[in-house]
Amino acid sequence: MKTKKIITDFLVVLMGGIIALSAAATTIQKFTFEEMVELSELILEGEVISVNPFISDELVYTRILLEVHDVLKGDDPGEFLELDFLGGELNGKTVHVSGQDIPFEGEKGFYFIENTSNDSVNPFLGWSQGHFRILTDAKGNESLEADIRLELLEITENKNTALVSKLRDMKFSNKLVTELSFTPATPAELRDAVDAILIIGE
Repeated sequence: MKTKKIITDFLVVLMGGIIALSAAATTIQKFTFEEMVELSELILEGEVISVNPFISDELVYTRILLEVHDVLKGDDPGEFLELDFLGGELNGKTVHVSGQDIPFEGEKGFYFIENTSNDSVNPFLGWSQGHFRILTDAKGNESLEADIRLELLEITENKNTALVSKLRDMKFSNKLVTELSFTPATPAELRDAVDAILIIGE
């Protein structure tokens, strides 16, 4: 007998690049790059060496293992760091969080981590805002891929209660963001910008 597939879905609505707000929905808070640096507990450069789903409190999570290459801000976590993301598939059960940007095995990047306690939906500050993948072209030139999405999140009463509970402490804003802040284009530009902000804050 086939295992029944259970899906918990968290709805995201994005129309034409403009976020539409409703009484039952809100947007992920938008941060400037300066705020990203100031509010992150840890800023790392590293490589994802494994991605594994697991189940906790009736929900599926995905745990990534980061090999730490450099620490730009915060206490050095050592050679490796584990981070948990809500969402994934295991044993026929799926939890899908639309807009969730989970790193994949083998990717290299910079990671702005809001906290290392692993008790949030996404440990990156501002979800995809704190996730910068490093891309390398055929000539060896490096650039950054920043998929900054300010998703419209809608919770309805019939959604999984465990999922709703996890979302209560997220940072949300009811303001429509009309201007994008500075976004570094290369690894060197990101490192220099972080260093400059940290020096000013001393």
